[in-house]
Amino acid sequence: MHLQELVWTVVLQAIGLLLISRLLFGGVIASVADRRGKGLVLGVLRLPGNALHEFSHCLGFWLCGYRVKRVLLCIFDPRGRGSCTPGKPWSPITLPLLAVGLSALMPLLLGSVVLIVATRLLDIPAPVPLPPHGDLLPELWQRSLHLLHGLDPHRWQTYVFLYLAVSIGAELAPSATDLRVALPTLIVLGFSMWLTLFGVDHARHLAPHRQAITAGLSAALVRLGSVLSLSLIVTGAATVVGLLPGLMLQGLRTK
Repeated sequence: MHLQELVWTVVLQAIGLLLISRLLFGGVIASVADRRGKGLVLGVLRLPGNALHEFSHCLGFWLCGYRVKRVLLCIFDPRGRGSCTPGKPWSPITLPLLAVGLSALMPLLLGSVVLIVATRLLDIPAPVPLPPHGDLLPELWQRSLHLLHGLDPHRWQTYVFLYLAVSIGAELAPSATDLRVALPTLIVLGFSMWLTLFGVDHARHLAPHRQAITAGLSAALVRLGSVLSLSLIVTGAATVVGLLPGLMLQGLRTK
């Protein structure tokens, strides 16, 4: 598979994961909220995912050389959102643009890794990653159903897994604010990737190292794509389980 195709595959998987996460939040998580948009059940259901979401922001800021001034989880936030406020730099070299963008995107990556680790720790049958070729939606549907079919309803691990899949999966997507502040970083990263691919293909002094650079980039993209595809399957399975009951609850509440 060509490097450019790998890049587009990873981009499509990230977009798909963002959309499913939004669907999971709006269709399942929001269905248990009371009339004020709050409630005990909502807090319990959101807590693991929201805590991981805000910790991911913290990790992004820390990796880019900034301390974290304040972390507020959704259950303590009057707006019910949660927040992470950066503090002063701990590193003499900082890139504010990169820090804001990376921290905004970290929930998507770290949340996906945690979902995969939780699957293994709870001894859930490992889903098969999505193939790089083929239609994404049919493959995702089939693998999500296969994952659900392999769950044992007599094991407590199954219900812990579904709880975490719903809670974490619904908090994977960056918020509208996160996406807005991450947009410049995404543009810079996209341009940097294009420039790297262009340089590898055309720069003469890179010719001796072309194969090694291409192999390294391909391996990194394959690993990232595998993480995102497995997370897609887990969040897809959680959506299959929770979406219909969630929509029914929302329908009853509006009557």
